[in-house]
Amino acid sequence: MQNGLSAKELRKIERECRALARDVVQQQYAVYDEIWYGRIRLSPAVEEHGREVVTELIRIMPNLLVRSGTACPIDLVAERYGFETTSDLIDYLLAYTPRGPKVSQLCDQLLEERLAALRPASVDEVPF
Repeated sequence: MQNGLSAKELRKIERECRALARDVVQQQYAVYDEIWYGRIRLSPAVEEHGREVVTELIRIMPNLLVRSGTACPIDLVAERYGFETTSDLIDYLLAYTPRGPKVSQLCDQLLEERLAALRPASVDEVPF
């Protein structure tokens, strides 16, 4: 038992924290998900940013750039999501990081906060 909690109660709190962390990260990544779902047409406008940028985007976000004629060109994607230039959109996409580590980190933080709130305050922890 940790903090006077049974293993069952602790697992319940962990599940709640993980679900909340997933929801928060899902909201943070909503624009990335929409862009990724819609895809960006691989065109000369994308390639103007350099071959290494295209390679990095393909590494970071596989299948984002496609040759399909039905996918939107980068300038329309930038306009749709409120980026001033295609370079701003490229910078945003290059800043993408996998969500798994963020979910784990946020879950750990939420769990620690919940457990700290359940701990009885000791005399040493009371601020004067």
